Amino acid sequence: MIGESAMHIDSGEMDFPVDPSETVLVESEELKLSQERPQRWHDGTKLKHLQTLGVGNGTPAWGAINPSSVVVRKGGVILEEGRDYILDHEWGSVGLGPESESRVTSADTVTVDYSFSLLRIDSIIKTPDSRKLLKKGISNLTVPAPPFLETGESRVANVFVPYYSDGSNAEIFPVQETPDQAVTHTTPGRLPQTMTRIEADGPVRIVCWGDSVTAGGDASSPDKRYTAVFERKLKEKFPKADITVETVAVGGSNSRQWLRPDEDKRGKTGRGAECIWGNVVNAKPDLVTVEFVNDAGFSLEQLDTTYTEILSRIRSLGAEVIFITPHFTMMQMIGFKTMRDPECRPYVSTLRGFAERNSCALADASSRWAHLWKEGIPYITLLKNAINHPDDRGHEIFADELLKCFA
Repeated sequence: MIGESAMHIDSGEMDFPVDPSETVLVESEELKLSQERPQRWHDGTKLKHLQTLGVGNGTPAWGAINPSSVVVRKGGVILEEGRDYILDHEWGSVGLGPESESRVTSADTVTVDYSFSLLRIDSIIKTPDSRKLLKKGISNLTVPAPPFLETGESRVANVFVPYYSDGSNAEIFPVQETPDQAVTHTTPGRLPQTMTRIEADGPVRIVCWGDSVTAGGDASSPDKRYTAVFERKLKEKFPKADITVETVAVGGSNSRQWLRPDEDKRGKTGRGAECIWGNVVNAKPDLVTVEFVNDAGFSLEQLDTTYTEILSRIRSLGAEVIFITPHFTMMQMIGFKTMRDPECRPYVSTLRGFAERNSCALADASSRWAHLWKEGIPYITLLKNAINHPDDRGHEIFADELLKCFA
């Protein structure tokens, strides 16, 4: 339901009324509480309507829950937070309270009432007769899109309405530049072997190697993940070439787990058991693309030794490489104060420098994400799981930057 009051924003020329963010009420959702203590997106029982991939699917949306609205019942008895159950006030996950105090067990079914907020993007548009209007967007849990433009309309700015907004803290993102105006460190001209094969009409075998983003999370369908979009656009660009793109990726992995699985502290049950470098080798690639947002936590020393080894292994296969800088993740992860902050991760600057020193191709997705605010887009609205997985638009950015390497 939408609040009755509306606040105003100043576009620089006139004021526009901005409606508050929308609130969703859920009543009597049936759950069984986990024995795990709720912690971030990992542990505890997730409230179904708060999950980012649809009801009962995906991680919870950080910041969307109204913790004071949560009422948990067993039968007709209202349970007590801290005693009977524990609630994560930021992620909305719940779990059993202390075993000695809780009146609930993991076998019991409880009902939960709660409310949560949605995000929205409105747009200041210019009509064909040069009037300026505020067009309201459609609310979404994590990835609201700007409203559709009618023929003859143009977008002047987008207005981001955050969770629990009364309209007064809506943030204006003027449309200053187009995506084509983004200045990136992407490097055309560094794939001589691959381009020679393409110009000779193939065959060309490409392996997209990486983590959950390369595996496709959270694209809406397999054909929307960046590897599939990249393959499709590459074939459109070079229709006569025999191009094959294969995905070799494991969600949650980092590159060292592929190179040195025995170092994985979780042993045979950890990512190291799934990350088999031989799968890259067996694909017999002519070109390997490398995407690991999970490498952002490496020390500078680890980055140097790891990427030196990656390059050595790929070149030993007779293949070329494109290193991909990562997209932006949730602001808390990368230390951002605003959605306009510049890229500041040491991993990104190190990877750019490594590619330059070794004359390797680079697809600089990071710079495209850093440019989004100039395009009028709050970057967090391209994170489907509100953490680190891009939506379809975010996946397309990866594909577009990869394609530039083939100019």
